[in-house]
Amino acid sequence: MATYVWTGGAAAPIPVVDPEVLARQAIEQMTLSPVSMGTTPPTLGTDPQSLGLVGMYTYLWVADLGPTTWGPVTETASAGAVTVSATATVDNVVWDMGDGRTVTCTTTGTPWTSGRGRAPSPDCGHVYTQTSSQQPDQAYTVTATTNWSVEWAGGGQSGTISFPLTATDQLRIGDSQVIVTRGDG
Repeated sequence: MATYVWTGGAAAPIPVVDPEVLARQAIEQMTLSPVSMGTTPPTLGTDPQSLGLVGMYTYLWVADLGPTTWGPVTETASAGAVTVSATATVDNVVWDMGDGRTVTCTTTGTPWTSGRGRAPSPDCGHVYTQTSSQQPDQAYTVTATTNWSVEWAGGGQSGTISFPLTATDQLRIGDSQVIVTRGDG
C-alpha cells in the first residue's frame, strides 16, 4: 500500500489576465492615425502659396477617409483563455481654427468643389473675420483633434476607451481690397 504525504507545496499560480490590457493591445494593432486635413483654402503643408480670404467660407473635411482615420476598425487580442474584441469609431473632430474659435464636426465634412462657389459647407466649416497677418509665420495654426471611442468586450468584462489623435497645419488668411476710381471724362 502506497503512502501519500502532503508537503504543503502549492500549485503554480494561474496568471490573471486583465481584459482591459488586452483591449489596449487590440487598439495598438489598429494603427489608428490622425486625419489629413482637407481645407479650402488648402493648408500651407499642402500648398505653401495658398491664401484664403476674410469673410469667405473655409470648408473642413477628412481628406484621407478610411478605417484607420475614421473607423470602424475591429481587432482582437488574446492571452491564455481570454480573448477581447475591440471596435474603434470616431465620435467627432474638433477643429481649433487658430483664431480663438473651434468647430466640432460629427461628420467627415464635405470637400469643397468649384460648383459650390461661395456657399457655406453643409456640415463642417468656418469663416475667418480677421487676417492671419499678426500671427506667427503670418498664418493661423489649425489643429484637428479626432476623438476616438473604442468599445471592447471579453473575459466577462466590457468597457469604453476614449482618446484623441491630433494633426496640425497652417492656413494663411488675407483680405481683398476693392479700389474704386472715378475717371474724369
